[in-house]
Amino acid sequence: YVRQELISGMKPYLKRRFEVYNGVADLYTYFFERGLRLLKPGGRLGYISSSTFFKTGSGEHLRRYLLKNAALETVTDFGDLQIFEGVTTYPAILTMRRSDAPEDHDLRFWKLDKVPDDNFSSAFTKHAEPYPQSSLGEASWELESPALRALRKKIRVGKSTLKDVYGSPLYGIKTGLNEAFVIDRATRDQLIAEDPNTAKLLKPWLVGRAIQRWRVEPDDSFLVFARRGIDLAAYPAIKNHLEKYAERLEPRPASWVPSGPGEKWPGRKPGQYEWFEIQDTVAYFSEFEKPKIIFRDISDQNEFVLDANNYFNDTTSYFIPGSDFFLLAVLNSNIIWFCLKAMTPQARGGYFRFKAQYVDAFPIPSASDKDKASLSSLAQACQSAAEERYRRQEALRRRIPDLCPADNENMKREADGTPKLTTKLKQWWKLDDFAAFRAEVKKTFKADIPLAERSDWEDWLKKERGEIDRLSAEIARNEDEINQIVYRLFDLNEEEIALLEANI
Repeated sequence: YVRQELISGMKPYLKRRFEVYNGVADLYTYFFERGLRLLKPGGRLGYISSSTFFKTGSGEHLRRYLLKNAALETVTDFGDLQIFEGVTTYPAILTMRRSDAPEDHDLRFWKLDKVPDDNFSSAFTKHAEPYPQSSLGEASWELESPALRALRKKIRVGKSTLKDVYGSPLYGIKTGLNEAFVIDRATRDQLIAEDPNTAKLLKPWLVGRAIQRWRVEPDDSFLVFARRGIDLAAYPAIKNHLEKYAERLEPRPASWVPSGPGEKWPGRKPGQYEWFEIQDTVAYFSEFEKPKIIFRDISDQNEFVLDANNYFNDTTSYFIPGSDFFLLAVLNSNIIWFCLKAMTPQARGGYFRFKAQYVDAFPIPSASDKDKASLSSLAQACQSAAEERYRRQEALRRRIPDLCPADNENMKREADGTPKLTTKLKQWWKLDDFAAFRAEVKKTFKADIPLAERSDWEDWLKKERGEIDRLSAEIARNEDEINQIVYRLFDLNEEEIALLEANI
């Protein structure tokens, strides 16, 4: 791919000459249009390109152009299979004719789950399925079997969308320089000690990766919420803190031009904000201090959680205002994951994008007061169990560094000086037994658990692992009940449920 900024100077030309133009479209987009234009009527072409345009907003013009000017013959989608060594791509092979597609025209598509060992052409012939081109539109292309297509239609048609019922998800806060505006607890406490008035501006902070299914795992950091129009003189401790980053916080003047090749502005992007203000102040800032459903922008499962702790979340996450546990149950259901996977481009490793434009379109079923109450109760039970499980995991994990001898000077340490744990010790409950835990402690700290403490540690691990297993089983049971109710609300039969679960 050619990165977009490398062709920025060509954009005016591309906009004038190409119907597929989009300001953030990749360069391959223009090859499709140019290739079709060069063909004689009835001529054929085939390209290997990224499949991302199937579902992205920037690919809408290309989707429209292809449907208007080509009869698609074959589409081979490699999904997340990485077939070009050294680069991350999401390749697809498309072949087409330059002609209008007959009304009953079927292309043939194949979504690979692995690269065939034998003849590729033979494998395509065996696995490719027909798909009516008339079923493709300017919206996301969802190439799949007739049965799956019918199931998706049943789930969506006649249903209100999340946007209809709850409004669009809201974006997190972009500071422009997290190093300056995001602080740890020690810095927070120091600033408040210098000036108690500072506490008004220090908000609990949450990054996207801390958002998990039914729970959050915060890192105890805080946002210096310096909104537009703030009187910095009223907060001297904040002023002193931010002045350390003043040059890097300064917005670039619109009139600034580099004085030489490669020169970059040392501060932030242009904008109507002062150097000490966060870069993008949202109008809905008061919603952060209310209950809300929050979720990550990229995830390998639907990971929604209700935040009642007034976190200010960053731009790798979104939120939906309100404390609606019925909605939370629906969002964490199998049906929503099934819908999302067809609506959004896949990122590497089985991850998907939870952009607002996709979440907007989630179907929300009608439900009786009784079903809403049942789903709300189940969602609350899931979240309560997940939070309790996390508390237990953390309580023991925080004690593991105590096993590191004080004289171990070669031990790698965290920023606060505590010994750095391996992934296995951080996830101690996944170790097979006490012997495996002890072996990992010896490997990490180069010292054994003291003899006098081994029995206590063994008993503690056994007890806590048992509680964690119990809580996990409780969550699984409640999630199964949620799914069964949501399936019923969408009027799915056993065959449709089996098909859905085989495709999530």
